[in-house]
Amino acid sequence: MTRFHWLVVVVASALLALIALPAQASDDALFAQQWALQKIGAPAAWASSTGAGVRIGIVDTGVDLTHEDLAGKVVAGTSCVGSDGDPARCTGSPQDDQGHGTHVAGIAAAIKDNHVGIAGVAPDAQLVVAKVLGANGSGTTDDINAGIRWVVDHGARVVNLSLGDPNFLLTSLHGTELSAGVEYAWAHGAVPVVAAGNTNPDGLGLLGSSDYGSLDAIVVGATGPGDQVAPYSSPLGNAKWGILAPGGLGGGTPAVDILSTIWKKGQRNQYAAMAGTSMAAPHVTGAVALLLAEGYSPQAAVERLLTTADHAVACGLTSGHCAGRLDVARAAGR
Repeated sequence: MTRFHWLVVVVASALLALIALPAQASDDALFAQQWALQKIGAPAAWASSTGAGVRIGIVDTGVDLTHEDLAGKVVAGTSCVGSDGDPARCTGSPQDDQGHGTHVAGIAAAIKDNHVGIAGVAPDAQLVVAKVLGANGSGTTDDINAGIRWVVDHGARVVNLSLGDPNFLLTSLHGTELSAGVEYAWAHGAVPVVAAGNTNPDGLGLLGSSDYGSLDAIVVGATGPGDQVAPYSSPLGNAKWGILAPGGLGGGTPAVDILSTIWKKGQRNQYAAMAGTSMAAPHVTGAVALLLAEGYSPQAAVERLLTTADHAVACGLTSGHCAGRLDVARAAGR
């Protein structure tokens, strides 16, 4: 049983000043700092879909249930910490006590046009949350697989997995232990979205790749504002469905990293800039929700995202089946 952890490179407090906004995009106070939404064409996509009616599964450290940009979005939630792989043993609150899950949730589905904070890629989607990682950011494979099953059984149609196995070389040789949960999701009509990882130790893309192979999941690598693959981003290897999305460079500011909601002990309604493939994955998760809300089937949604990706963005030396960088505007037909 492997211990997993969240995938983040750096955290920094975000600026909270009000900003002049682009017309007809969003009145959220920090929207102008969300370069990633502009990069993937989210504002244009919103003319076709905002993800209404779709439930997104967040399997992570939990979500801040009282955050102003996520309030009311969690329609079902639990804790699977200590469940030993049995979703029937998941119980208790999904309240975040670390911050990572709240950041991921905001990227995917933060409320739009509420005059505060940020906008998510699928701002009208709902959240189904399974807390599977503790306050130290780690957890077990069994608990994560239980969390995946729990959110799918409670209506999630796309599942975000911004998680990483620190035993990258072992994983590269033998595949991920999350395959049971991932394949359960796919078999039950939900699209799994997996962060590729933040391990590229040789800098050449020769190590740090997981053997995803035939796994039925979209595997996501990270890019920066200039569409370059982030130095930390693990290669997509032989992933069946590979794509890139904005994840930031690790500079610690909204200018180069991903601004989103976050939980901080003793503080309310916080925002922060973070970087990692953890931040790239929920951009794709939100995009899948937009397409599902338009009526695409899970398979058709995956194919649509891959075929409409920006193929001009290079995926790196060992790109596998990488389609390029996410372009949700093209995917939504805008």
